[in-house]
Amino acid sequence: VGFISDLPTQLVAAFRATLEEVLEADLILHVRDISHSESDAQAEDVMAILDDLGVAATTPMIEVWNKVDLVGQEAREALDGQASRRENVQLMSAVTGEGVDRVVEAVTALLDRDRRRDIVHLGHADGKKRAWLYEEGVVVDEAKADDGAALTVNWTETQAVRFSRL
Repeated sequence: VGFISDLPTQLVAAFRATLEEVLEADLILHVRDISHSESDAQAEDVMAILDDLGVAATTPMIEVWNKVDLVGQEAREALDGQASRRENVQLMSAVTGEGVDRVVEAVTALLDRDRRRDIVHLGHADGKKRAWLYEEGVVVDEAKADDGAALTVNWTETQAVRFSRL
């Protein structure tokens, strides 16, 4: 989205409306074309918009420096050094697959850091609650029982509170 600085004013407003979806995000994955000559300026544009939306400081973010397969060896070594000195920066190539596993691990670690594992017992009549748990994507396992089911969930405190109000 770094190209937003080149958009006409009317399109910027529409684009911002689309970006407001990040207000609900648990994690922002900021994927940059690290081979682009304006990559740093584009990243600044994105961060300015996220600041305007009020999420840059409050929502965890992983910066993914994509297209490392397109930079030369010397530039690659410099990028490796820069990334190692920054928190939550991952290098990858979507084309070659290099680094994708590290990005997935980083996403998983950030999403799971504020989660706890619980077992929730639901009766047969608790279909709405069961559906909510699956919609939230927190169910790790489900064991059937005569009186309903025992669901192992991996959720945040906020999700647990919302669930208790159902």
